[in-house]
Amino acid sequence: MARVLVIDDDQDIAKATAMMLEAGGHKAEIELNEKKAVERVGQVKPDVVVLDVMFPGNDTAGFELARDIHSKYEKLPIVMVTSVNEHGKLGFSGADVDPSWLPVSEFIEKPVKKERLLELVRKFTAK
Repeated sequence: MARVLVIDDDQDIAKATAMMLEAGGHKAEIELNEKKAVERVGQVKPDVVVLDVMFPGNDTAGFELARDIHSKYEKLPIVMVTSVNEHGKLGFSGADVDPSWLPVSEFIEKPVKKERLLELVRKFTAK
């Protein structure tokens, strides 16, 4: 069982993501406020963070949070959730991962598919 922190301002999406994780046998916690997210990572001590890209008033808050989280918890896997189709011209893929600019472990698209989310959690928590 992995401990996962879901950071997303949309309460419905965060709850749905947490429910998928819990149905897969994991413990999920939610943080809705991006300003409290880094502190919450320290409190929860998750095995994986599931992080949204856009927050109210800041469409790139997720990128900034990923850098902040990575600077304090370098080995913590971050799965970034995006509504931008990675197969489109403006989407994200593994090629966009960069240790300093975009230090995430993987991208996953909204709507999040349960099987893919659980696969990524298993991938990043396998020992």
